[in-house]
Amino acid sequence: MKDSSTSSRRGRLAAIALVGAVTLTLALAATAAAKSPVISTVTITVPAPDPNEVNFGCGPYGYGFDVLSSFTVTRHVIQFFDDAGSLTKEIRHVQFTGSLYRSDDLSKTIPYAGNWTLTIDAVAGTLTNTGLARYSHPGGSGMVALDAGKTVIDLATFDAIVDTAQLGADWERGVCGYLAA
Repeated sequence: MKDSSTSSRRGRLAAIALVGAVTLTLALAATAAAKSPVISTVTITVPAPDPNEVNFGCGPYGYGFDVLSSFTVTRHVIQFFDDAGSLTKEIRHVQFTGSLYRSDDLSKTIPYAGNWTLTIDAVAGTLTNTGLARYSHPGGSGMVALDAGKTVIDLATFDAIVDTAQLGADWERGVCGYLAA
């Protein structure tokens, strides 16, 4: 079972964003114009749930199963560089749709999706996540769970500076409860 906590989720988000920003900076610095943004679009599809890639665990909510996922995500990335070729800002518009699965019974599913913007400001040393990070509603019916709002993280400490988003644990609890029914 995976343990779930909002602070570890924020830390993972910040660490992933930071590693991604550094990697992209190194890869694109040589070709990036100092004043022109570099724009790219990447789509990734995970067509089936992988039991070795647990999305999150339902143990903290009283259930004995994990949650697996399949999805398609599209990231539109805009990067800004200074005259020296260093990344100053990266803006990612992220949209995804997919399904979540109960790990011990793959016939139990719930759709999920998200649409948000992640901004890495290398100069200010912040990561800002705004929008509808994820939501779940079966068959177009009422909302089971959602995770929306704004979170600003200090990249030096991984501490939240601003956090108006719902707790990821609330979304996870709603999904686990639905899959358990």
